[in-house]
Amino acid sequence: MIDIASKFLDIKNFQNAWQKVAENHGCAGVDGETIDSFARNQTVNIYQLLNAVANSTYQPSPCKQVIIPKKNGTQRELKIPTVRDRIVQQALLNILYPLMEEKFSPASFAYRPNLSYLNAVEKIADWRDMGYHWVLDADIVKFFDNIDHNRLLKEVRLHIDNPGILCLIKSWISVGVLTAEGLVLPQKGIPQGAVISPILANIYLHEFDEWVSATDLKLVRYADDFLVLSRTQERILQAKSEIMNLLDLMGLMMNAEKSQITHFGRGFRFLGHGFLENAIFPVNVDEGKLKSAIEKQNKAQNSSKKKVLNLGNQARKLRKIS
Repeated sequence: MIDIASKFLDIKNFQNAWQKVAENHGCAGVDGETIDSFARNQTVNIYQLLNAVANSTYQPSPCKQVIIPKKNGTQRELKIPTVRDRIVQQALLNILYPLMEEKFSPASFAYRPNLSYLNAVEKIADWRDMGYHWVLDADIVKFFDNIDHNRLLKEVRLHIDNPGILCLIKSWISVGVLTAEGLVLPQKGIPQGAVISPILANIYLHEFDEWVSATDLKLVRYADDFLVLSRTQERILQAKSEIMNLLDLMGLMMNAEKSQITHFGRGFRFLGHGFLENAIFPVNVDEGKLKSAIEKQNKAQNSSKKKVLNLGNQARKLRKIS
């Protein structure tokens, strides 16, 4: 544990963290400090930031609220930390990544180095080819907003039992967000937009990954979107109830509107790809276009079946004539 702390508080680690934050060209936080303004005196700033963390005088600032309109007319809220808070979070992330990569489930694909949604799509095809044709296609209701702080810290402590680091994480998830109405302090949830949040999300769902993977079911999870696959309809129906109960114990809820039980013969969409029988194809985020594509393929399959049936009838007639 001392080794983790020493690696975290190494000046080279903070310098690397600053470089990554600078490369992302993010906006200023509530303090108004930009990447460019920090860079003008970056050497002194980095040393001061490191010393503040090491001496326990560092205090994170509230996150800045950024509202992004979505294509469906709704809005997405991002909570952006200050440049300095992002550097400290990135410094810890540099240490957490190699530690957690040894422990994370192979069923988890989001927010991990050298993995992407395409790897998840490939894994789905692998399970399909092995006979797992029944699918629970689901996601979690407002996952980032509903993460329980106490449970998260307990899960983190299983991997890093360092009081200083735990206090840092606690301060980041409870610091609040500055809105037009004032400072809002959360009772639960982690800021979507913070550097550290993605790996905390994966740590929170690690128990979920392990539980499902230990059963006869197969799991492919990308953040809060996931597929549970089974060989039979009966088992996937049973699995839905089990998954709902498991999420409930974690303080989470399956999204009833976006979740369904389906199979590859019927077709479904996941991670921007359509799955139908043995076909996998990229699709637009518009659900209607996926349905249209599935209907066209179904019509083509039915037409093909009719042609085969007609040819079979003609062959039987020819045999009778001869």
